[in-house]
Amino acid sequence: MTRNNRMISVIEGSLFLLLRFLPSFTFAMASLGTSLPLWRSIAPRLSKDLLTCGQCLRTQGYAAKSIRRYGAMPPPQPNKIRSSLFTDKNRQFFTHSLRQSAAAPAVSAVAESSTKAKSRMPKLSSKSVAYWLLGSAASVFGIVVFGGLTRLTESGLSITEWRPVTGSVPPMNAEDWESEFAKYRASPEFQLLNPHMTLSEFKSIYYMEWIHRLWGRFVGLSFVLPAVYFVARKKVSTPMAWRLFGIASLIGFQGFLGWWMVKSGLKDDLFAPGSNPRVSQYRLTAHLGAAFTCYVAMLWNGLAILRSHRLMKDAASGLKQLEALRDPRLAIFRRSVAGLALLVFTTAMSGGLVAGLDAGLIYNEFPYMGKGLAPPTTELFDARYSRREDRSDLWWRNMLENPSLVQLDHRILAMTTFTSIMALWAYSRRSPTVRRLLPVPARKGIHGVVGFAFMQVGLGISTLLYLVPTPLASAHQAGSVLLLTWVIVLGSRVWNPSRTAKLLQMAAKGRGQPVSFSQTYSRSPASSAASAVKQL
Repeated sequence: MTRNNRMISVIEGSLFLLLRFLPSFTFAMASLGTSLPLWRSIAPRLSKDLLTCGQCLRTQGYAAKSIRRYGAMPPPQPNKIRSSLFTDKNRQFFTHSLRQSAAAPAVSAVAESSTKAKSRMPKLSSKSVAYWLLGSAASVFGIVVFGGLTRLTESGLSITEWRPVTGSVPPMNAEDWESEFAKYRASPEFQLLNPHMTLSEFKSIYYMEWIHRLWGRFVGLSFVLPAVYFVARKKVSTPMAWRLFGIASLIGFQGFLGWWMVKSGLKDDLFAPGSNPRVSQYRLTAHLGAAFTCYVAMLWNGLAILRSHRLMKDAASGLKQLEALRDPRLAIFRRSVAGLALLVFTTAMSGGLVAGLDAGLIYNEFPYMGKGLAPPTTELFDARYSRREDRSDLWWRNMLENPSLVQLDHRILAMTTFTSIMALWAYSRRSPTVRRLLPVPARKGIHGVVGFAFMQVGLGISTLLYLVPTPLASAHQAGSVLLLTWVIVLGSRVWNPSRTAKLLQMAAKGRGQPVSFSQTYSRSPASSAASAVKQL
């Protein structure tokens, strides 16, 4: 009886538990029904594992590990992930992994396009490049002035060898100084001009020339190394990279011209007997012209980069400024500035001929040259300078080798330059149209050019009247560089950069700013405009 009672109690308890948990069981079965397809895919593998012996399972487990190690397992499929089989944490992990694998091609495409964008040169060079170019121009300005001092002190022929590397170190002991002094004693300059020079006097002129050459090496290294860095770091545009290469090549060529010039002064057959040994005026002018060209290239490109950055701050406003400068009524003014720059450069080169021939030591008066404004014609076109029997080279050899005519040419060019500057200033002041259209920075630039022109004329006349003293002659040479500098500054304010205008147009289109038809410099699609804005 007791046993039956126990059985009845167990049955009653089971029925009670069944009725108690029946809703939960029903809900679990319903959930199981939604994941039945996945159970079907898993069921064969589970039944196989249950009905396989332990040794086979170990062998198959080793094979499965090998498959997973070598990446032969297929990636999980999105339709096999169900919330009823995995917890929320595992579901989030697998969902994130699948999304990453699906987005991998897009990410790789974006990374590839970003890499290509980084590999391209920018459309606009960095401001740091502009500041470096202006600093290099200042260094070239300094070496031009110091080179003039070297010539005025007659120190240029003190070093009779060209040693680009080992020449960077001066003589370090008495034996080295004696060796250098012996080489100088064998030169025509010592034998004809300085036969009584002592070793201490030789050291003073030697150091002048050594500093000049060392400065030239510094100019080359301080330009080439940063140029390589800026190009490698993609801080410059493609056209600017080619310009830097051209300037670097010009610096190297300038070093060769310097030695080529000095070598001409070490020959005793360059001039007629009785004349002072000096370097060829042709080579001196070529050396000076290369220095001026290098200086102008650095200055112009540095100013152009800074101006482009100022205009790019507001593309619409920048386009309006350039559109105002493109007015046809300013064409004469712009061309006059270009002609004025060429005229100042030519006058400076004629000054190089005057220095090479020591032509400033004759006719030390102004404005007369002897009894009139010009020497007699027989003196200006002397037949002794001709080297051909038919006298076909009479006129141009006298213009380049006759000191009297060379000084007259320099005077004519200088006064023509001064008159042109004053005429341009009067045109900008008296013409109502030019005065209204010309921007304020350009008007200030004209005043600067006029001021430096007066200074240069005063220095030139003073140098002539006082028989070419070293301080005045050096200041006169520095004044020519300053005058050319300010003409270039004026030109950078009025000339129209076409490439910058195209970049401004693309930037304005990409930013949705209105661009008038007259401001259209080139037609480009919207994609090009958007890419230009991103790179800018």
